[in-house]
Amino acid sequence: MIHKQRFADTNIKERFPLKLDGDINWTKSGSSAWVGFIKTPKIPADHIIVPSYSALKNLGEYQFSLRANSCHKLYPIPSPKDYRPQKETNEVSGHIDCWHTKSDMDAGEVRIKINQKTKPQDYLLTLSIRELTKQTTAEISTTNVKTNPPQRFSQKSKNKNIRDRICSPTATAMALSLSNSSIDWDEIIDKCFDPATNAFGSWPLAIKSAAKYGFIGSVETTENWDDALKILATGQPLVCSIRFKEGALKGSPLKQTHGHLVCVYGLENNKVLTLDPAAADSENVERQYDLKEFSRAWLGERGAIYYFCYVK
Repeated sequence: MIHKQRFADTNIKERFPLKLDGDINWTKSGSSAWVGFIKTPKIPADHIIVPSYSALKNLGEYQFSLRANSCHKLYPIPSPKDYRPQKETNEVSGHIDCWHTKSDMDAGEVRIKINQKTKPQDYLLTLSIRELTKQTTAEISTTNVKTNPPQRFSQKSKNKNIRDRICSPTATAMALSLSNSSIDWDEIIDKCFDPATNAFGSWPLAIKSAAKYGFIGSVETTENWDDALKILATGQPLVCSIRFKEGALKGSPLKQTHGHLVCVYGLENNKVLTLDPAAADSENVERQYDLKEFSRAWLGERGAIYYFCYVK
């Protein structure tokens, strides 16, 4: 199955280029928190569930929970260093920024609780669901669409203690740089660090880091190029999470990977135009990958993607 829901208030509805489903009925919780609910359908086993939240104003700490026959909470954003998450229930396992279903799950709801005194404004709340792994990826007709080339950053140019761990903030900084020339790559790296996991790859933190620079965004799971092409057509690059075995993505600076993020800025002549932060230096960041190979690396498992829209 593939399931997508996106909610936003008026200002974001007028700007965000993908289909939206209306506003959320926010509920006040105590004196300094707001809660929103998204109903979920029945979800089969072996599916990935990805919630996402972005806001331009008053973004307080927030946390997602999934409630059906059991309840499971993801890491709060941001997470305290000593946070110890629940690993799984009978229905799902938690994976920092998403859930994987272990068995067929009854209809339920995803809840977000935001610790802030004022009602959420200029926000985008999304929920996307798909099969965790797909043996075949969707065909795409010959399509040529591209943005202008963004700035190029190589994660390998940074300190040896972090340079192998910062593909997410580096790809994010490149994707944002085209619309906002004041992007501070080092600041985005700092904002993407999660003390609870000692890592820089949290999907929600990448989206959160973009808000300071005037971008509303979402991290979603998908099984085709449809929405990505719509974003690219607006002139905005995006970020794709890829996985591939040795030799499966020709031209990559990595032999193989269990998880890597790259900036995508177009498709041209059956090639995916990317900026790959794993390149040895900024001069070699620009890569063109075979469309079918890249699609398998991206859409074959999880299909995670960061969408951005510059609204300031």
